[in-house]
Amino acid sequence: MEKVKTANKANKKEEFKKEKPPEFVVRDKRFWATEEKEEGVPLVEKMPTYVEQLKKQVEEGEKKLKEYIAAYKQKMAENDEFRKRLEMNYQKRAEQLNTEFIVNLLPIIDNLERALSAAERSSDFDSLLKGIKMTQSLFLNQLKNSGIESIEACGKAFNPEYEEAVEIGEVNLKEEDNIVIEELEKGYKIKDRLIRPAKVRVGRYFDKSSVNPVTPP
Repeated sequence: MEKVKTANKANKKEEFKKEKPPEFVVRDKRFWATEEKEEGVPLVEKMPTYVEQLKKQVEEGEKKLKEYIAAYKQKMAENDEFRKRLEMNYQKRAEQLNTEFIVNLLPIIDNLERALSAAERSSDFDSLLKGIKMTQSLFLNQLKNSGIESIEACGKAFNPEYEEAVEIGEVNLKEEDNIVIEELEKGYKIKDRLIRPAKVRVGRYFDKSSVNPVTPP
């Protein structure tokens, strides 16, 4: 009986050894791992969809940035060209105005030379004075036509915006205090823009009655 039990145990061990071990299948359920691999495509290029979208957005952003930079450079080049053209036109206009101004001054010089020549021939002081006054009048008219005006300061209240006080003169009337009593050098302006201030002598009133007289000891 014991021999039968031993034999049965031996048979069971043999059958257990003959049985095939169970097979286990491991499946990778990651969505990018389940896609079929294309032949010749490296594994690095098989990225998740959201990574591909990010990469595409970056590439589009870089493309737009390059387009913006190119457009900016083109605009700057156009602005430089326009600025150069504007400066050239301004320079030509300034040269034209200077030429016109000089051409208008030539008759004044001609009249001055005629006056000097006539005075030398006749030694007539009155003729010389008359010629100089005529030349002065022509010159002032030319300045006025060019928009240049002289500053009339004498007899008016001192204006530091257009005048420069170089001397102070005592006056006897209180009403003449701070009044320009003499014009030493004329000033000129173009509209409201000062070219040269007028150099003037300004009156200053001193109230002598308020000064106590000093009695000798």
